[in-house]
Amino acid sequence: MNPNRKGQAGNPVSTGMQSATYTPFVNTHFNLPYGLYLRQTILTGTTSVTIPAGITFVYAICVGGGGGGSQGGGGAGGVAWGWTISTSSCVIGNGGAFAASGGYTRYGNVIAGGGGAGNSINGLLGGGGGGGNNTTGGGIGSTNYYGIPGGSSSAVGATGNNGAGAGGGGGRSTGAVPGNGGNGISGGGAGSIATSGGALNTGGTGGNGLVGGGGGRAVNATSNVGGTGGTGINILTGQITTGGTGSTAAFGGQGSGGGGGGIAGNGNDGIAAGSTGGAGGLGGGGGGGANTGGAGGAGILYLFY
Repeated sequence: MNPNRKGQAGNPVSTGMQSATYTPFVNTHFNLPYGLYLRQTILTGTTSVTIPAGITFVYAICVGGGGGGSQGGGGAGGVAWGWTISTSSCVIGNGGAFAASGGYTRYGNVIAGGGGAGNSINGLLGGGGGGGNNTTGGGIGSTNYYGIPGGSSSAVGATGNNGAGAGGGGGRSTGAVPGNGGNGISGGGAGSIATSGGALNTGGTGGNGLVGGGGGRAVNATSNVGGTGGTGINILTGQITTGGTGSTAAFGGQGSGGGGGGIAGNGNDGIAAGSTGGAGGLGGGGGGGANTGGAGGAGILYLFY
């Protein structure tokens, strides 16, 4: 019998709370593998893994490195998960440097690619596409490990298309608004804007997902505001990881985009001094767009058994 079912008119209504001493659910990570425990968190620089004797299969969550920003924001690193035979080696993807795509993360047969760089570069193996420079559309988001399609490329000034790896937003040099990154498991990077003569230019916002894409650059207006990085989700706690805020600059300067939220850390704000994009958060966040684009967040590997 369902304790929350309503009775006939005039009858008391029972609820799931049977007494004042009930214990609420406090498990904050229902999305993690049931009955397993997180045993290892592996970061970049590690290539060997020690699994206890007798453990032949483990559950892995792989996150690729985020794409580095260029004028557009970098795409978020891909995410893949599943059972795999235990092995003694791994690859953890680096976050992409300025205008470079992120690296892939692999453990056993589970693999997640990197986000595309913020000059319209396509994502790989579930990674989000990079945002467009001033005159280009966004990069293509990638199909992921499970075959979920990525978002297709966007036109100049258009918002990126949604997908497993979402497409990047298109940049523009005329008109008021650049494209935001598409949303997905891994968000697309945002487009930049360089329209001349206006009062305000604001870079595109990075796409949202488990991992967020980077925000876009803004130049050539009286006031230039970099785009905000997209949000991610910390899969261990269920909490939102925030994208960094873009910096603001007067005419002659540039607004630098914020980095996207990673799966394990917040994105960083754009830096006005030196016109540098915000770095992506740990676990694949895309780098913010700028003359010196922010680095993508490094990949990460979680092992459960």
